[in-house]
Amino acid sequence: MLTFVSYTDRKAILAYFQERFGIPEEAFDGFRLLKKGRTIWAVKDGPGLDQLLNLLKVEAAGVPLIRIRTTMQKPTTAGLRLWQATRNVIDLDDEALGGFLNRGVVSRTFPAEPGYVVVRWRGEVLGCGLYSKGKLRSQIPKHWWLQVKGKIDVPEP
Repeated sequence: MLTFVSYTDRKAILAYFQERFGIPEEAFDGFRLLKKGRTIWAVKDGPGLDQLLNLLKVEAAGVPLIRIRTTMQKPTTAGLRLWQATRNVIDLDDEALGGFLNRGVVSRTFPAEPGYVVVRWRGEVLGCGLYSKGKLRSQIPKHWWLQVKGKIDVPEP
């Protein structure tokens, strides 16, 4: 069952998005954060939200925002697609896109800090990547990248 994230946890989660991705805390105004297991969800706030969630015993609501890991927090592709990041964003060219979607790894130096990054192509957010030691690994769920590949002509690496 979903539970509301405490004020302290909310502040820590939003600080992570501010520091890592340059997404200001204000971008989450009007959203409540919920937790189930290791997943944090963002749901639009509204009158009676607390009662509605309790009455219906909701298992999932809104957009999955982040997964809590033992070593670090992993932002979700869905969450990164909704909020505009300005830091640790990697823009792929057509050649790199092919490698990213076909193999899931691109070996290249990018202007980003090691860790989770926002991956874009032609200005559109594709989702989450993991960048370390000159390697960018796709963290995009298979069903999402299959949709992307189906809509564009992805060059073979």
